[in-house]
Amino acid sequence: MSELEIEIIKNAGVVGAGGAGFPTHIKLNTQIETLIINGAECEPLINVDKQLLQFYFDKVYKGIKVAASVTKAKKIVLALKEKHKEAVKAVENFTQQEIKFELFKLDNFYPAGDEQVLVYEVTGKIVPEGGIPLQVGVVVINVETLLNIYKATCGENVTDKYVTVNGGVKNPLTLMVPVGTPVKKLIDFCGGVTLEEYSCFDGGPMMGKLINEDTYAVKKTTKSVIVLPEDNIVVQNKKRDLSDVLKRAQAICMSCRMCTDMCPRYLLGHDLFPDELMKRIFRGELSSEDLEKYDCAYLCCDCGLCELYGCMMDLSPRSLFNYIKSELERMGIKNSHNRSDLEVNEFREYRKVPVDRLEKRLEIDMYDSKTPLTDFSADVDEVKLYLSQHAGIPAESVVKVGDSVKTGDLIADIPEGKLGAKIHSSISGKVKQLNSEYVLIERF
Repeated sequence: MSELEIEIIKNAGVVGAGGAGFPTHIKLNTQIETLIINGAECEPLINVDKQLLQFYFDKVYKGIKVAASVTKAKKIVLALKEKHKEAVKAVENFTQQEIKFELFKLDNFYPAGDEQVLVYEVTGKIVPEGGIPLQVGVVVINVETLLNIYKATCGENVTDKYVTVNGGVKNPLTLMVPVGTPVKKLIDFCGGVTLEEYSCFDGGPMMGKLINEDTYAVKKTTKSVIVLPEDNIVVQNKKRDLSDVLKRAQAICMSCRMCTDMCPRYLLGHDLFPDELMKRIFRGELSSEDLEKYDCAYLCCDCGLCELYGCMMDLSPRSLFNYIKSELERMGIKNSHNRSDLEVNEFREYRKVPVDRLEKRLEIDMYDSKTPLTDFSADVDEVKLYLSQHAGIPAESVVKVGDSVKTGDLIADIPEGKLGAKIHSSISGKVKQLNSEYVLIERF
């Protein structure tokens, strides 16, 4: 039965509903000790998973049963922040049936939802450097992904996405929208922007990316659309170019090592020292020849604490690590760090960053709205379906301009023998435009 369920999940195009969007049929095609349901949702201003647990846990539970059956998990743990009282109550009041799970209540810290942090919190096991939870017998799966697994078993392909619209908008909401919906349509539905000068993010303020709200569309991985003032610290950091980051590091780094002391990977015992990188730049010693020595950049989880919380001089070790990673990949140099004999830093418990304090540091605490789950009644006349909205190789189009498609029809398939995910039309209409990046479908 598990092979059939894996095939159903694959054919439905299910991917991780947040983060990199790893294809779920690959992630679940294994046998494990522990299945962890990630309901932490640790990024500020995002309220999707907690509301899905509160209002649709019966369906999420059916997804849990499928995931547990496929992986033959011996233990199932739902990790949820204790502060989300309504979601906790819904889970605790639910009558468990064939599949039993434990509820693990997390403190309100960032990044509680990071896979490796979550594995340690729940199991006490440390994922090896550069590794994945599977190496310690664990699979971590997101709440919305489980809802999509359940829908797949009911014959529904992934065509909708839950998105929190928050920040500088008139009526912050959480909406279920067709994949490919223009972001501008979501913002307008929420009453429009209340700021004169602003920028938009796909994702949270810590790990999200800047987008153009006039051209960008919702992906399977879009968890939120956040609107922030142009002069906000988050926006300013995202818009700095690499040359500016380097100059600032050379000019004002104090060698205080706060970036390292706050790093979640360092605190789990990984060989990652952002302050050492900053010191080398300060001394002007980082050249292209030195890059190979810094493959530890692969250990960086891109959480942003080093720049947006740890550094009092407003520097960005993360940006430098991301640059080094891209250069190493271009040069074909792989991560050599794979230690498994790791010891957690003795001060880790005292260096967890409370989300409330993080929101104040980012000057976004005034936007901490509940964003109630609301029906999205706006007409979506056109969707832009990206061919790359998951980890792996972009999907290959199986339609042509002028073709008529119905909601749920396959429009792009996984290249033969490659890691990827299928893409389905989220509305009924006609293929209006097609290129190497996306398929544009106009409603009939």
